[in-house]
Amino acid sequence: MKQFFPLCAALLASVSVHAATPAAQPEPAGNTAAPLGLELGKARCSRLSPPQNHARTGTSEWAGGDTVELKHLERFHLPGLSRVVLNCDAQDAVALVTMTFERPAMEEVRRKLDERYAAVRKTEGAAENGYAEWSAANGSLELLYGRDSKHFTVAYWAKGAKAKYFSYSGGGKKPAAPPQPAPL
Repeated sequence: MKQFFPLCAALLASVSVHAATPAAQPEPAGNTAAPLGLELGKARCSRLSPPQNHARTGTSEWAGGDTVELKHLERFHLPGLSRVVLNCDAQDAVALVTMTFERPAMEEVRRKLDERYAAVRKTEGAAENGYAEWSAANGSLELLYGRDSKHFTVAYWAKGAKAKYFSYSGGGKKPAAPPQPAPL
């Protein structure tokens, strides 16, 4: 009986805190990118488990966190998946997931991405190098391939990561002028 009252008090406190917290409207689950169950920008590299399923392969110079390669990819049941690399930022959040597939799986992967995410742009089918991009609530996705390549890559970028770490357009800030020598 002595334990009953503290347990009831704890239960009531947790219910009242939960009820008092305003409910945020989450993005639709279908538009949130979480490849292999790792939600972009939220999943932590340090929390990957079990350790026999991945190997730390270094530090991501551009993002500031660990680079991790996942092992035993057959457990994901994705035909053609041959390599997965995670890049975490300095805060240990997953900033980029690159998934490499065997070429025969490309149409199936593209179809699934088209069904789930909003297409942003795609190259012509006969282009030398193929590119497609989709947007997600928490980032963006890219599909990259060479016309005659045996593999293709799907890159899942956390929201703002691509713009923060890479500038493809050249329209960003101009580099600062080099320092001038002091006058004599």
